[in-house]
Amino acid sequence: LWYPVAMVPRSYGNPLLWYFSQCIPVVIIPWLLMQLKAADAMEMLLLAILGPTLRCEWHLSHAQVAAMTTFVFIGMLLGASVWGAAADKVGRRTVLLVSTALIAYFGLLCSAAPSYAWVVTLRCFVGFNIGGGAQSYTLLTEYLPHRTRVAAIVSNLLSWCAGGIFLVLTAWAIVPTLGWRWLTALAAAPLALVLPLMLLFLPESLRYLLASGREVEAAKVMELMAKENGRPPLPGELVSQQFTDASRRGHVSQLFHSSIRRVTLTLFPIWFTIAFTYYGIILLSSDVTSFKQRCLSDNSPARDSSIVDTSCCRNLNSQDYKSILLASTGELVILPFNLILLDRIGRRPTAALLFIAASIFIGLVSACVPAWTTTAFLFLTRGCAAALFNWCYLYTAEVYPTSIRSLGIGLHSAVARVGSMLTPLVAQVLLPQVSVSLAFSTYIGLNLACCCLAISLPVETLGRAMQQSIIVDDSSTTAAASGVNEKKD
Repeated sequence: LWYPVAMVPRSYGNPLLWYFSQCIPVVIIPWLLMQLKAADAMEMLLLAILGPTLRCEWHLSHAQVAAMTTFVFIGMLLGASVWGAAADKVGRRTVLLVSTALIAYFGLLCSAAPSYAWVVTLRCFVGFNIGGGAQSYTLLTEYLPHRTRVAAIVSNLLSWCAGGIFLVLTAWAIVPTLGWRWLTALAAAPLALVLPLMLLFLPESLRYLLASGREVEAAKVMELMAKENGRPPLPGELVSQQFTDASRRGHVSQLFHSSIRRVTLTLFPIWFTIAFTYYGIILLSSDVTSFKQRCLSDNSPARDSSIVDTSCCRNLNSQDYKSILLASTGELVILPFNLILLDRIGRRPTAALLFIAASIFIGLVSACVPAWTTTAFLFLTRGCAAALFNWCYLYTAEVYPTSIRSLGIGLHSAVARVGSMLTPLVAQVLLPQVSVSLAFSTYIGLNLACCCLAISLPVETLGRAMQQSIIVDDSSTTAAASGVNEKKD
């Protein structure tokens, strides 16, 4: 997918211009999707800045601030399923274009919201359409050969971290002087800028076209790829041996077909736990500067001797922005190790190791140690959870056939949103009001259980060709059957 710069002819006057003119229709696929993921991250992480700011400006209660986050996840819960099914019926490109346009539209409207009710409503619509952004993983994986798939997916998630870091730095510079409305508008602006490029250069998924029986359109895409990569066109006609008609594509019953049912049922609790842990750690990280834990004499964590600042609200200061920025950069620590493990030992062992590591670090967070050590363990836990998010998108895209791949990612993403909506009950209610040990035991227990589930997954996708459709004869379910030979791409 990438044209080597070393092949630029020396006789050409401007090698850099020649490189982009030759590569932009091909390189634009991962590049555009990385920009989209960074923009989505800005919209999601905007809540960390928007909540405290609006609480002071509009005198909101803690419950009202929490409701904004809850409604965003409710929107994502609904949107992930709806957009996932739509992507298997009308195409990945169409869903990405429409959902991206709507995110930018409702994001810009939110900057002019006159009241709290309008902010909650518009953020819910933003969340619904962010659910469609998950299809960027589907489109990206369907264009990548297996030997570069992991690196590209990790790079895509690095763009999520970059988007979050950029948002925090922008908020730090803008909110104290210009206010939250300017920040909200600027957070939506990148999507509005990327959308025209997506419309011009982003192709439909080749695998989707083949699975839909649209060989003529698929042949045109392959001809363009061959031309822009300086390769001769493929001889003969492109024929898809397996395709699924529109009435069967994107149907939920296909996820529970006998050949894939065990995978689907096993991935449900795994996706739930990953989101439950990831957002739970974010909530705990944001409380590091507000809560002070006192240890008992036997070096066990106090039941709940937290000191909470219940005074009037205050706007975020420089220390708060530094803490949020540090939390965002914490996700970058473990991703390089994740990249190596996924390609060396496989998908299932990597997930099991990450779940075990997350369990250990969560247990260490609850230990009676200095504050800086607790912060380090929190960031390591968040790194493991971020790496697990990386893994689950990659594995789900690889294990499902093209005919239901988008639906599978969408449905499992919806299950993950349930976990993200329930984790505040543990991190913000059970932990401070009932029992510290019970709250941490909940996170540890779920991660250990998912370690066993990851090992029990029936399919290892390392080096495995992506399937086109569900068929009974596994021997015919190969990349060659779909008209795409992964060993040569």
